[in-house]
Amino acid sequence: MLPLIGLAATFLPDIIKVVAGDRAGTVADTVAQAVSQVAGTDDPAAAQRKLAADPAAAMALQQRLAEIALEATKVQNAEADQRRQDELAALRTSLENTTGARTSLLSLVSAHSPIAYGAPAVSVIVTIGFFVILMVLVQGGLREQSTDTVNIVNIAVGVLGTAFATVVNFWLGSSSGSRNKDEQALAFQQTQARQNGQFLSTLQDAQTQHRESASSALRAITAVAQSAVTAVQTPRAPQPTPAPSARPKDNFDRCLAVVFAQEGGFSEDPADPGGATNFGVTLATLREWRNAEVTAADVRALTKEEATEIYRARYWLPTRCADLGPGIDLMVFDFGVNAGPSTAVKHLQRALGVTDDGSVGPKTMAALQAATARDLLGQLAEARLAYYRALPTFERFGRGWTNRTQQVLAAAQTMVT
Repeated sequence: MLPLIGLAATFLPDIIKVVAGDRAGTVADTVAQAVSQVAGTDDPAAAQRKLAADPAAAMALQQRLAEIALEATKVQNAEADQRRQDELAALRTSLENTTGARTSLLSLVSAHSPIAYGAPAVSVIVTIGFFVILMVLVQGGLREQSTDTVNIVNIAVGVLGTAFATVVNFWLGSSSGSRNKDEQALAFQQTQARQNGQFLSTLQDAQTQHRESASSALRAITAVAQSAVTAVQTPRAPQPTPAPSARPKDNFDRCLAVVFAQEGGFSEDPADPGGATNFGVTLATLREWRNAEVTAADVRALTKEEATEIYRARYWLPTRCADLGPGIDLMVFDFGVNAGPSTAVKHLQRALGVTDDGSVGPKTMAALQAATARDLLGQLAEARLAYYRALPTFERFGRGWTNRTQQVLAAAQTMVT
């Protein structure tokens, strides 16, 4: 359950606060069930792959988590309010009891009742006895007495001390320290209530935004469907050919076709560290993807459709190839398939002159916008060949790597033009 909650926190970080504040533990179960239902699996790794490959499912999960957090926060706030009300009621009862005792005493005094002198007399006796014994102890008057006598006096001091505190509380009310503590507790409760209110407002805003996003997406899909129907029903005039510089939204299919052509089908070369490979997917990659033990026979039976999903989730999306532009996306994607996504991104960053941390961020994208695509392609090809030459297996596979780099470079230059 904990891995599913951790996965949920990547979509709505504030859900951790709600889970931590739930004493009954029901919110954690609800969150885990929500992730399982949306992803269609209880396995955290499989759920993460599903959500990474399906933006609609990720948006649905985020909206569901916001709803869970909103409801749980309302319940927690109601419980906190009830506890504060109970504490205030107990404090109010205590004050009323003290006030009632004083009022009764004043009524007896007004009626000249002898009972009215009972409380003052007891108070005077307790106070005098407390200070007398205290002075005796301070002056060391019990040094020569027996141990039993000292113990009896200590017990008497304790009893008289408690009685003296009761007398002070009766006549003067709560001490200033107690009042300060009550005021601080009240101030803390008010601050906590304001924070809970702000958090609740944030969740409500997030839920509203998710609903608006879903509505916008639905309107967009409806508009596209209507346009398609209109296009079928109404003859359209010939459209001008797009300018060569226009970028496709996603070049994944074209790039994947090049990768499949380079990788080929099933192979199991003893000299290849990757072992059994099909469509470029190795035994280790397929094991991690399925989160289960696989054999060479499983690799041989791998379908092209599953290989496509593996390439999209493990190579295309992590390197943000869709944002790199035609040509550059192919060079980075194909090199990532052959040497690892992080290695491909680092070589791109070195060619752009930015920090090679292996993650495409704002600085990398800014440098990419300022670069010339054709020059950058040449730099990436040279860097890729230098990487291969430094490998101990270059003598065995170097010729194939070199041919692949040249062929991919030619295809990437075609995409740029």
